[in-house]
Amino acid sequence: MPLKISISAVENMKKKIFTFILTGFLLITLSLVGQNKNYPTKKINGIEYYVYTVQISEGLYAIGRKFDISPDIISKTNPEIASGLKPGQKIFIPIQDAFSQKKIEETSKINNTKQEFTEYKVKKKQTLFGISQKFNVSQEDIIKYNPDIANGLREGIILHIPKESKKSKKNEKVETLISNSTTQNNSPVENKRNGIHVVRAQETLYSLARLYNVKVIDIIRLNPGSSTKLTVGTELKIPKTEADANKADILNNQFSNTDSSKSGSENKIIKIAFLLPFMLDQDKPDLNLDRFLDFYAGALIAVEKAKEQGISTEIYTYDTEKSDEKIMEVLSNPELKNMDLIIGPAFSNQVPAVAEFAKGNKINTLIPFSSKVPEIDNNSYLFQFNPGTDLELKFTIDLLKKKYNKANIIFAELPGISSFDEGRMKFEALQKVFIKERKQFSNINLTTSDEADFKSVLNKKEKNIIIFNTDKYAYINPFINPIKANSNNYDIVLFEPYNWKNQKDKLAKNIYISPFRAEIDSTKLNDFDKYFAQLFYSNVIIDSPRFDLLGYDLAYYFISLIHRYPANFINKVESFDLSKTIQSMPRFERISNESGFINKQLYVGEDNTQKPDIN
Repeated sequence: MPLKISISAVENMKKKIFTFILTGFLLITLSLVGQNKNYPTKKINGIEYYVYTVQISEGLYAIGRKFDISPDIISKTNPEIASGLKPGQKIFIPIQDAFSQKKIEETSKINNTKQEFTEYKVKKKQTLFGISQKFNVSQEDIIKYNPDIANGLREGIILHIPKESKKSKKNEKVETLISNSTTQNNSPVENKRNGIHVVRAQETLYSLARLYNVKVIDIIRLNPGSSTKLTVGTELKIPKTEADANKADILNNQFSNTDSSKSGSENKIIKIAFLLPFMLDQDKPDLNLDRFLDFYAGALIAVEKAKEQGISTEIYTYDTEKSDEKIMEVLSNPELKNMDLIIGPAFSNQVPAVAEFAKGNKINTLIPFSSKVPEIDNNSYLFQFNPGTDLELKFTIDLLKKKYNKANIIFAELPGISSFDEGRMKFEALQKVFIKERKQFSNINLTTSDEADFKSVLNKKEKNIIIFNTDKYAYINPFINPIKANSNNYDIVLFEPYNWKNQKDKLAKNIYISPFRAEIDSTKLNDFDKYFAQLFYSNVIIDSPRFDLLGYDLAYYFISLIHRYPANFINKVESFDLSKTIQSMPRFERISNESGFINKQLYVGEDNTQKPDIN
């Protein structure tokens, strides 16, 4: 029999059910509100967001239900999750109570740019600034898509790096922080609002510094990450006045030796092109990249100091990579024909093309790294900094014949060394000179370290100088311990290539020859290191040689030379003496009337790693 229920009973039941549902809904809502208050928040562009960590197996709809927000808004707010959510990933959830739905939708439209990302694993000691420069994106954008790093980076975490727009990087000219562009007609009143300047096309940090009468370094301090390249639309904080800004009075008066006779030099803009392998289009970083970046950074410091002394420069930077095809592509840029100086390339295979370009367009070109530049014999526009094997050999012969004429010279010969090994070539050339001049020496043929009998050729009464027939440290490393075993009873010195200087387990005493000073002025060095840290927000890499110091010294040398003698600096090169460099002091000389210039300044260094460090 069917159950009979009165109408009043039905109404009472509906009220109870409605009350139960409403109560349950309120409890769930209050529970969610209570949960949401436990999440950290962040305010971006006037909108407040929860910073939420994605849980295992959690999807957009589950998160949307948790925050009572549509999955579509979450996706638009976080475009980096288009490829899917990952456990542990931090995302932004708009707090809808704080702002209107309309404003959230507007912001979502701005963020919904179909942004593509590169996943990058943070390495040891990497900084946010360094990563931003590596991928040519702002630090703010990296933090935007990786909110969990707002309080700092950790080694091993995976970052989602927004990719650049599909703009071709070929033939890219990067105007650096001190580019001296004077074409802007911007008004501070029009462009600056509440201390903020919106970057326009062709603007540089230098032009903005002049516009607002402040220092470049002070703009950089307020805007970390702006020191290499400005992007149109970027908002920069501008210091109030030059008097209010912190001043970096480091390395002052570096260019005080310039001519006071105003022969037009103060109005000349020195145009310098850097042809260096930054490998911007390669996903896999090159092991040699750091040294070229350091070289470039040091050169920029020299340019910045020149600017502070009123010397105008324009810097053009090109990524030459490694190939012959790439260097030809770079050389096709029409503006290169108007340079006062070209610095580069880094690799020997690219030198012939650059040398031909320099000669054809009458542009003085510095080859900073290569020790073999055959083109220099008949190209008067080339400058070779690395002296090369022939000059080092002559210097070594003179050193051994004069300073160490009484030493016991020991030629230690390993089997199977390539005839192209520079160490072997020097070794054989030295032996020929000693034989020709009937100078006494000892010889030891080595096979294995266990059978190495150095004691048979050592002399207790004299200094024993050992010279190996290779410049590869890995080949001679097994013989270091047998030599050390005799070092207590004999005065043993290893004559080594300069590139062995960074080895930690080498012989205690050694002699080396290089174009770098054996001792560096500590005051100059400390000032430079401080300036480097202020300008690039990172510490220098301590190595031998310091490539940042090499970049600084060479750029400083040529800027000073061209500024002082703008019309005929070529005729002044061999007599130009510059004592304010730090690590090296070039002494360029011609080989002949038709040749280019080779640096003939070499130094002898004598290390004893057993000596205590003196602070």
